[in-house]
Amino acid sequence: MYPKFTRADSLHGTLSPLRSCYDVQFYDISVAVFPETKSIKGLVSFDFLFVDSTQTVMQIDLSSKLEIYDLSIDGTSLHDYTREYNAIFIKLPANFSATKEHRLTCRYGGTPVEAVRPPWEGGMVWKTSSAGKPWCGVTCETLGASCWLPCKDHLSDEPERGMRMRIDAPLGQTAVSNGMLLSHETVDNRELWTWQTNYTINSYNMTFYIGDFVNFGEEYHGLEDTFRLDYYVLPEDLEKAQASFAQTKNVIAAYEDFFGPYPWGKENFKLVESPYEGMEHQTAIAYGNGFKNSHFNFDYIIVHETAHEWWGNSVSVDDYADVFIHEGFAMYSEFLYVERLYNKKESDRYAKIWAGSIKNIRPVVGPHDVNFWDYHDIDPYVKGAWCLKGLRYVMNNDSLFFDIIKSYNLSRRYKIVTVKDFTDYVNEKSGIDYSWYFNQYLYSEKQPILEWRWIPRNEMAEYRDKVSYTLDVTDTIETLAPVSYLQLRWKNVDTSFKMPITFILTDSIGEKTPKIFVGNSVRKEQVPNIPITTDGVIVKKYGDLSGKIMYFNTANSYFVNEKVKKFKDNETRNNNSKRSRR
Repeated sequence: MYPKFTRADSLHGTLSPLRSCYDVQFYDISVAVFPETKSIKGLVSFDFLFVDSTQTVMQIDLSSKLEIYDLSIDGTSLHDYTREYNAIFIKLPANFSATKEHRLTCRYGGTPVEAVRPPWEGGMVWKTSSAGKPWCGVTCETLGASCWLPCKDHLSDEPERGMRMRIDAPLGQTAVSNGMLLSHETVDNRELWTWQTNYTINSYNMTFYIGDFVNFGEEYHGLEDTFRLDYYVLPEDLEKAQASFAQTKNVIAAYEDFFGPYPWGKENFKLVESPYEGMEHQTAIAYGNGFKNSHFNFDYIIVHETAHEWWGNSVSVDDYADVFIHEGFAMYSEFLYVERLYNKKESDRYAKIWAGSIKNIRPVVGPHDVNFWDYHDIDPYVKGAWCLKGLRYVMNNDSLFFDIIKSYNLSRRYKIVTVKDFTDYVNEKSGIDYSWYFNQYLYSEKQPILEWRWIPRNEMAEYRDKVSYTLDVTDTIETLAPVSYLQLRWKNVDTSFKMPITFILTDSIGEKTPKIFVGNSVRKEQVPNIPITTDGVIVKKYGDLSGKIMYFNTANSYFVNEKVKKFKDNETRNNNSKRSRR
């Protein structure tokens, strides 16, 4: 199911005492970039609080492909350190103080790892534009920021005071980074650009772009702030970008409505043209989708990557095991945006197109402490989005559902979270325990299967007194009408699984029956969504529905339905996980 993890994976993914003993407050980064040799030289300092005085060694991270020229703490050079893979273990000076802030400085350089398939297989990106001008930058999610700079390369530690980045670029080139532009000057035939963010930022979001960019933009009046939408594109693509990027303000407006104010309103919003498809770098999103819309008439890279400003950048996880919070929410944001553009039916259609890519090979929530997330596995995206879509259906209360999503984002803004934190919040806020639902869709790779059958006439007498629900198209039940019996149950799930099913009736040309009555046979109360269990239910279907075609709510929840002639026993059913997957 998972690859064999190594010592290098653990060094990168584990928040060991050698890392948890200090807390980074601010990164000060200076990097000179040389496209002709695909090399860099850098001077990086970071301020940190030493929070565990029992530790005598601390770990920082830097790719083994890069050489350390000098390493110091508080101006005192350090020589007592060792390297293992990309980890550097520093012997701390005697009587190292835990009562003040310290500064670690590293001067380094070399030829960093080059991205093979950015952004998924990351590293430095060295390209040439169609006009023959250099384009370079870095994308390093999962690979880690240590591929190009010394840092504490663990998602749990975002610097409280942010980051400053000085980029030394070739003459005539524009450099773009996170946050706000502080200065630009030309010195010794080089361009020096300084950017800074005062917000927290995770390490893989710290980035830069260097290219022959032109800049245009517009002012946006948000819920909390008025800020600029800034666009940096190659001159040859300016006209296409001006037309395509006009949709951005509508995307941000939709997300402000769904999730709350844009999180970085003091530092603007940027799209930067890139030679790879896209990446959610905080306030400086990489855009490389060719300025084209899907047949749903929006650019999915703008819609998806912008959603990350709320989910992944503002609300972040401390381990890729929980990347559902980043990618599942960003993908579900696409579903919501289609609903905003059109209607729920079109959003369901969009979601069902994506559902075909769900693999069900691994649980959505992965292994911790090994820095693992396989980008080939699309389930944290699509199955994660369908988990949220299904939760909305199961909750059956849009006001509550959207209040939970928005209030969760606002209450966790600029914080580190886990999947468990989110599911606990849902249970607490709703007053209902949805653990049965989350256990199935986030912690199990199995695909729920709704097994159903029409009970043959020779068996009807056996089930006549076991009816759980009745199904009719009117508000009165015609007891003398011919009837048929439908038996349903869940399999390939835990016995606690109880997702309800909505029946939908259509005629032969697909027109939906306007009035469907689903009633509890004992109490005669209307039950719009029947809670199917692993033990099953019996539904009495009146004969006046003959000629109607019945189907289930597959547009709202992720499962596959399976028509059978006979139910197998429970033991065989519950152990049967080798089914064809949707």
